[in-house]
Amino acid sequence: MERLILHESEDVTPSQRPEVCHRTVFDVGMNNGDDSAHYLSKGYKVIAVEANPILVRRARARFQAEITSGQMVIEALGVCDHTGRRTFWINEERDVFSSFDRVRASRGGNHCRPVEVECVTFDTLLKKHGLPYYVKLDVEGAEAHCLASLRSTGLPAYISVEGESLEYLLLLWQLGYRRFKIVDQMRHNSRFPAFTNHSLFSRLAKQMCGYADRFKNRAINVTFPRGCSGPLGEDTSGSWHTVEETAYDWLHLYFGYKDRGNLSPDSWYDFHAKATREG
Repeated sequence: MERLILHESEDVTPSQRPEVCHRTVFDVGMNNGDDSAHYLSKGYKVIAVEANPILVRRARARFQAEITSGQMVIEALGVCDHTGRRTFWINEERDVFSSFDRVRASRGGNHCRPVEVECVTFDTLLKKHGLPYYVKLDVEGAEAHCLASLRSTGLPAYISVEGESLEYLLLLWQLGYRRFKIVDQMRHNSRFPAFTNHSLFSRLAKQMCGYADRFKNRAINVTFPRGCSGPLGEDTSGSWHTVEETAYDWLHLYFGYKDRGNLSPDSWYDFHAKATREG
């Protein structure tokens, strides 16, 4: 497989960006609030964005104290490419699949029901609350729009997005991010080493550790409950890499090269990016 080659422009430095609110994070696609709870525990102010009105009601009860103190703001909104009301499809069996795209929301044959929600563009929220230190994006199909919005607002120091499409990684690079990780969403609570796919032994070890991690995530009270996006910034596991190295690893998984790269076909991944080379 040939390596992806991109011509780099200059790194985006803090002097080239609007001032970042270093104690603020955006949880875009809050879902059940477990990610927000982690960010709050680290002392961050959290701007949580969620379109599902059922999850919003639950979160307002769960985080009543933090909302009252001003440490958390919940924006009960959808994020789209234009403002106004749109039909949001709530997956009644797996709410993490809920989406403005009915086909996407109902994948796996799950039942969905429609609800009308108010929508804004992502840059509207950034201008309202300021440029955050970190953005978590998990909005089931609206990620590309959110990333494109950063062209007009500047770059958060760190950002993560579900690694379901190489397009997201390339959009991050085009925006000015230069260091990347692919973070295994099953390994947030793992104490096992990260095995590669380069030998039969390491592939078997990776598979066995994956089974153990799945059991741990389901049966034990862990730091990051199942479905969490996990740590942020420099707390994430592994080293930072170039866009070529990251794409090279991701493409091995995408095209089914099970004896190459470092990723497991039995897991799912987030792209993490940082705006500068420091660290």
